[in-house]
Amino acid sequence: MFVRFITRLNQFPKLILLVIFALSAFFFVQARDGLFDPDSGRLRINSTVEPFIERNSGAYQQFLDTREAFGSEEVVVIALHNTEKEPVGLDYLLTLSHLKADVEAKVPGISKVLSMLDIPQASGKCAGKSYFHQMGIGSVCLSVLEKYEHQISCLNKSSSINISADDEAILLKLKKIISNKGEKNLEESLEEGIEDDLEESPEENLEESLEESLDESLEESPDEDVADSGDSVTEADTSNDSSLDCTLEKSSSSPQKIHADTEAKIRKTVSSLKSHPLFQGDVLSKDASTAALIITFNPESKPESAETQQIIKQLLVKHQQNLEISDTLRIAYAGQPRQINKASRLIRQDMQLILPMSLLLIVIVLLIAFRSIKAVFVPLLVVLFGILWTAGIIGWVGDELNLVTMACAPIIVCVGSAYVIKFLNQYQTETLEIKQERSAEEPLASIPQIITATLNSVTVPVTVTAITTVAGFIALVVSPIPAVQQLGLYSSVGIISINLFTLTLAPALLHYIHMPEIATSEEGKGLLNHLFRLIAVWLRLHSKRLIWIWLLIAGFAAFGMLGLSINSSTKTFPEESQLVKDLKLIENELSGTDTLRLLFKAETGSDSQQSSANNPLKTAKTIYGLKELQDWMFQVNGATEIDNIKGLRIDKFHSPVDVLAHYRMGLDKLTDEEVVQFFEKTSENGPRFLSTAEDVLQVTIRMRSNGSTAFLALRDMLLLKVPELLPHLKFSYTGGGVLSSESANNIAQGQINSVFLALIIVFVILSLLFLSWKMGVIALFPNVITILVFFGSLGWLDIPIGVTISVIAAIALGIGVDDTIHFLSHYNENANKLRNKREASLKTLPIVARPMMFSTIALSAGFILFAQSEMESQVLFGTFTALTLLVCLAIDMTFLPSVVMETGLITVWDYVGLKFDEEFIAGIDLFQNMTVREAKIASLMAYPEDLKQGGLLFSEGDIGDEMYVILEGSISIFLEKNGKRTDLVRLEKGNTFGEMGLFRKAERSASAEAAEKTRLLVVNRDCLEPLKKRNPKIAAKLFLNLANRLQLSLKDTDERLLEQKDFNLSSLEAKLNNDEKLAEQEVSIKPEDLWENLGAKWRQKLQSFSETHKVAKGKRLSKIKNNKGDFLFITSGTVEIASIVSPKSDSFSVGYCWTRKDFDLIGEFALCTANETATARAIARQDSTLMQFAEAKLIALAEQESRLAAQFLEDVVCLLSDQLAIADKRLQNH
Repeated sequence: MFVRFITRLNQFPKLILLVIFALSAFFFVQARDGLFDPDSGRLRINSTVEPFIERNSGAYQQFLDTREAFGSEEVVVIALHNTEKEPVGLDYLLTLSHLKADVEAKVPGISKVLSMLDIPQASGKCAGKSYFHQMGIGSVCLSVLEKYEHQISCLNKSSSINISADDEAILLKLKKIISNKGEKNLEESLEEGIEDDLEESPEENLEESLEESLDESLEESPDEDVADSGDSVTEADTSNDSSLDCTLEKSSSSPQKIHADTEAKIRKTVSSLKSHPLFQGDVLSKDASTAALIITFNPESKPESAETQQIIKQLLVKHQQNLEISDTLRIAYAGQPRQINKASRLIRQDMQLILPMSLLLIVIVLLIAFRSIKAVFVPLLVVLFGILWTAGIIGWVGDELNLVTMACAPIIVCVGSAYVIKFLNQYQTETLEIKQERSAEEPLASIPQIITATLNSVTVPVTVTAITTVAGFIALVVSPIPAVQQLGLYSSVGIISINLFTLTLAPALLHYIHMPEIATSEEGKGLLNHLFRLIAVWLRLHSKRLIWIWLLIAGFAAFGMLGLSINSSTKTFPEESQLVKDLKLIENELSGTDTLRLLFKAETGSDSQQSSANNPLKTAKTIYGLKELQDWMFQVNGATEIDNIKGLRIDKFHSPVDVLAHYRMGLDKLTDEEVVQFFEKTSENGPRFLSTAEDVLQVTIRMRSNGSTAFLALRDMLLLKVPELLPHLKFSYTGGGVLSSESANNIAQGQINSVFLALIIVFVILSLLFLSWKMGVIALFPNVITILVFFGSLGWLDIPIGVTISVIAAIALGIGVDDTIHFLSHYNENANKLRNKREASLKTLPIVARPMMFSTIALSAGFILFAQSEMESQVLFGTFTALTLLVCLAIDMTFLPSVVMETGLITVWDYVGLKFDEEFIAGIDLFQNMTVREAKIASLMAYPEDLKQGGLLFSEGDIGDEMYVILEGSISIFLEKNGKRTDLVRLEKGNTFGEMGLFRKAERSASAEAAEKTRLLVVNRDCLEPLKKRNPKIAAKLFLNLANRLQLSLKDTDERLLEQKDFNLSSLEAKLNNDEKLAEQEVSIKPEDLWENLGAKWRQKLQSFSETHKVAKGKRLSKIKNNKGDFLFITSGTVEIASIVSPKSDSFSVGYCWTRKDFDLIGEFALCTANETATARAIARQDSTLMQFAEAKLIALAEQESRLAAQFLEDVVCLLSDQLAIADKRLQNH
């Protein structure tokens, strides 16, 4: 029905083209509006972690809640590094200060910018100000940098007597600012300083007892020399303040001396801060040679945008040109926003450059294949329209492309090219076949006729292939990760679109685009034809050896899979890229840019968290627990489990622990009250370790990891360790890094699982397609080997499975299934024509190998261009896709034909094509006791043959090896001697004939021709062996029907023999002796050997389905009922069957006597009926034991022990064939 619909639809090519082009215009608009930026025109790619975070769990909502409560964790770190490894000095800090001001003024979406110039002193004379503030004139804390710039400015102006009005205004403004600051008391200054702090660097002036303890501690602190040792701060009269008045500066000072003095102060301060826990690793390196800016962004901002990244880059270039320090200054910046921007940009570049080059290379290969520029447009347009429709649907739905869904394009290119190339090759093949079959008088076939013939051949296999491939991809839709869901959905959409275009757009285009004809195999002198002939020779000689070779390769690959690892590595970009160099510098000099947020909550149901004073989060117990956790992570007390995580370096542990420990000079005797006061102060002005509702405590870990495996290993250890150290709190974690690592690993693992799930789905479909689960395994096996080789190669090469590379297996599976189904569909056609599975497989190879080879080479050449990408993941993706496709081609051209040659396959479309019903099979001898389904499968294991009226089937004297069943029409059996024909019998529909040729390869005793238009079912040994292996129950019933047929023939022959009346009594003994010699000549196998080969286990089972009879010597077998379809075996003793005059007479007739012993089948027992028609009588000449099998019992045996039944009944057929052959010879001799 579907084929008829497609062929009728293609009768309107213009309408098809009009509809497709109209819909394509609509999808073009949807793709343009939905996937491209309206301002820049660039393709929008969502490179953030959000598409990879599971939506259904609470992890994503917790991620959003934490970002709302504590701010975004996405930061950009800008490092100013002294290449000579000297501590940063005045010029570096001036550059840092100016860069910070520019960043705050020009970069959009900034929340805070933190540097070493912003961290406030907790106490002292300049408490609340940075460590680079010192007490100045009028007891006002002045920035050393501001003072230096002011002094230099004053020197520059000293040569001028008159001060301009603008300078006076600036001076007045500066004085006013300083005066306003001087009015505030120490506590207000501290609070102001904390407001400018960043949450990673908590430091503030605590009240009451904590404040006093901190002051006491600071009296002995080495940081005390950073501030001046003058009197305590007092309220100043702002109107009289003149601390920045140029008239008070020493006129004798030179710029060099001012610079030297300030440099000394700066170096002294920097030196004292190197080991400060709030500086080290964040804003200052351990050796003080690198200072940093940490930029945090608002949650709603897009720091990864091209505009933001361009502004940052321009600012860095500007400040890199500082003449004072340009020779030693190296500015680097890193962070997730930069990596996201870089990845998006490189992907767009690959899409804009490599994808068109890949398509161009594919076009060149197709041009070589089809030798026509016009013909190339057909596959090119099918692929492009498939991509366009898929992109349009994505834009129409409103989804964005991400790093996973970008794989939809290569998937569509792969599958689409394969579909349409096979269609075009079939079109050329049909053109050639129609041309060869056409007689000289017949007109040339029209294009619509060729298209119809092509569609009849390819519609079902192409559609089945599409359904099978979609089934594999649609399994991804159940994933909870949005990116994976979209990959499965939109890949399926693309494949369905390609299937539709292959069956509609491609035929419609062929009405207007001429396809060149291909040469016949006899004419083909080219390299390809020579290669195909060489492969065919190898397959003919070494098919089993090739199967074993591939099985060994698969086993070796499977062993390599033991070394597989899943790790979404951070090594996305090449080592020589500036991004990686900057990242390494920052990670080596400061801290890693990976972060993990640890979240703590009070146990559910705890009433204490309602009271701030009794909140479990705000207790000394919690602080001590965090301290133990920190010591465990930094391995303070010796190596811990952390040391076992490869590729992980923990740099910072941002928590209240370091702040309290630093300013209290330790955590000894810490009280709950001190902790409560600490959190109260930080909740007002400082970095927030507690949420607003004080129900969540956050600790941030900064680290360096080489991929998701290390990240997740730390997570797993924390899940075990934290409850041990903080049992009174509930622990969870969040952060884009860990969630994206989880999702990346889930995607990679999910892809692996989905591939195996897809294999299961494909197996089910192939099993239904080939009507046997065993054949489903065989048909699937080439694809399994491809997958094993792919994953095994990754294991042996120690390449971890990441998000991108895991998609390759799905591509390979899609191509592999496509090649398998197309090969088998062509094989079926050739098998029906040649009636030999080996020859059919060899003939199929060059037909399907040509499109398989061209499509694979084209695709591999296209994908290998991805090796030029700057992204390592893209390089691996392109390289491994190309290699996997080539492996798939090799398997499909060697392993698949070899398997088919050794097994044989039937398909569901042949099954559906058989118009069998119960009435039909009731009239066919061979199908008795079978269901319609079983009769169809039995028929499909054989070969159909159509004869025209008068068509000769075989001639007398031919050596036969086939049996025939008449499905339609009739066959005349005749003898021809001396030109005179004698018709013997006319066999009608349902009759079986030629069975002796099948089992004994005997000479045909007569000729056979079609009396009318006739359709036959041809059965040979090539059919029966696969049937026994794959469907033993059906084989058993078929053998049972053959045995009944042979037993009737044996009875008929014996009765004709006994009807002979010209016996001479004197020659009877001689004839009987000759018959014994004849039996020895004609028997192909001894009965006792058949019985012995069954084995003791099977013989015992057989006895349970039989009835045993014991007969004493000299007794007749009269008590054994002889029903139609029964078979009687002698297991011990001797039985003689003698002809009689009549059933009422005991006298011996002048005829024959048969003696059976040694586990033989008493075929002649059919003559011993219990009525007047009996022509023989059976007598036991020794004490004998017999085993009788009733037809009902044999059918039960076929149902319950199908393999045993198939073998046993085949043996019965062989015994009856021997007995019938002997009977025929006897009849001929008389």
